[in-house]
Amino acid sequence: MSAAVVPLKDNFRELIVEVARKLEPYFPDITARWREQLTREFALDARTLATLEQLTIASACIHFKHADFEGFFEMLNYFGTRLSKLQLDTRILRRALEIYENLMHPYVSSLFGDRETEALAALEMVSSFSFVIISGAYFDTRTLESSSLLKILDVELGDQPLESMLQQVLEILTSSFGANVGAILLHEPEADLLRVEAAVGLGEGLRGEFSMQMGKGFAGHVFSTGEPDMIIDANKDPRVIHPRLRETAKALWGMPLRHDGRPIGVMLIGFDKPYEWLPTEKELLRAIADRSALAIHRSRITHTLREREARIAELSAHLLRVQEEERNRISRELHDETGQGLMVIRLYLGMLRNSLPSKAAKAKVDETLDVVDRTVEGIRRIIGKLSPLVLQELGLFAALRKEALHLEQKHGVSCRVAISDEVGRLSAETETAIYRIVQEALHNIAKHAQAQNAAITMDRVDGKVKLAVEDDGVGIFPKTNYRGNSFGLAGIKERVGMLGGEVRVASPKGQGTRIDVTVPATEPDKPHPLLEELQSLHPSFRMGGGEGTTHAENKMSTH
Repeated sequence: MSAAVVPLKDNFRELIVEVARKLEPYFPDITARWREQLTREFALDARTLATLEQLTIASACIHFKHADFEGFFEMLNYFGTRLSKLQLDTRILRRALEIYENLMHPYVSSLFGDRETEALAALEMVSSFSFVIISGAYFDTRTLESSSLLKILDVELGDQPLESMLQQVLEILTSSFGANVGAILLHEPEADLLRVEAAVGLGEGLRGEFSMQMGKGFAGHVFSTGEPDMIIDANKDPRVIHPRLRETAKALWGMPLRHDGRPIGVMLIGFDKPYEWLPTEKELLRAIADRSALAIHRSRITHTLREREARIAELSAHLLRVQEEERNRISRELHDETGQGLMVIRLYLGMLRNSLPSKAAKAKVDETLDVVDRTVEGIRRIIGKLSPLVLQELGLFAALRKEALHLEQKHGVSCRVAISDEVGRLSAETETAIYRIVQEALHNIAKHAQAQNAAITMDRVDGKVKLAVEDDGVGIFPKTNYRGNSFGLAGIKERVGMLGGEVRVASPKGQGTRIDVTVPATEPDKPHPLLEELQSLHPSFRMGGGEGTTHAENKMSTH
């Protein structure tokens, strides 16, 4: 704090200098009596008492004799900061200044005579602005502590990797304490080692590389004991085993990082001169360590959950692929074995019918042929559900219109389909996923929505396919159907996630549901051969009488 903060007139400065010079021979006696009275009243420890003594006019005399008020103000600010860190109550500070001022009164009376009042006013003024400056130092110290904690809290609440978070915390920590080196070491239970995860002033090579055995070195000692500790002279302490740390730090502070009552790491900071921590500094370091330990635990949990989510996503994607492959396999077996077997049965029954003379026998064969045809039709529907041949034969547009037509015919829900010409053909994986998404969405509409109308729209914008399926039903989350819809949506989200897309669901209660899907517009694969064998075996195997592929792809589709 500069002299400009406490403006003093020149004549008043001269009076303070005069009073200090005349009282100088008596300061030892005054100070001794002051120490005795202060000790009786407050039982202060030696360190606090020595710091308080630096704020008396006796200690300031060296500055006053040279009219160095700037130096005096700086001294007040420095030792005021130390008293704040020593956690001295400002009421005790005020009382200490008052006692010293009262002890000077008899000397002032005898030395100044008629000017006693003027001299006492000068001493009172010195005491008052000393208290103001020291109070400001207290405030600045508390502000710095709060600012440091807020900065660290802001870093810890951010979404970033653990190593990056620890490095930022350590940089804030060393800056706040004026340290020139620092390190954060975390325990690795598998190897039973402490590994450096963040470092300041020790070189980049130390971070993530250097580790030490449990109980070794200063950090190992702090971790093993679980208690804070400090080294005043690092050159003479055998616990400082890293040469770089011994070269750069004279004093070291160590604070254990604890969670649920057990240590998980150590926080170290070092100074380029011997420096013993004060109570407030120790408490601030402990508070930062406690906050950091919670953040480390939370970060590890988050990392573990993300890894599990990634594994679950991989597993879900794998299961969806396996499911699709299994559907294709079953549909091929139904086609190749059951379908062809039924075609042979139908052929033989037709031959048998032609050889029968009796009308009654022919009627029985006709009934059997009807059963075979219905069975073939049923197999065709099963194959269509298992493996959308219409998707492979006629393309995505025709397949979606077929699903919309099925919704209208089977469930009485009018479904409009509008697909832009810009969509074009996509990769088989993307088309299959979109088809299954629409299929699941329409299934939910039929089963849960109680809707009268539905719509499917699709467009291609800026390299992305935008799909929307909406209805005018009761909404997606009534209590009666929440679980059914939630599992359907989970499948949709998994498929979209496999493609690197996004899903958004809007469902105001009683106002219908809208599902918006955005996926990358992937390039089409090489053409698949048309599955014409099944169709050639029997006309009933033709898939839904859809449009040709070219026609389906080159128009705005509406239904």
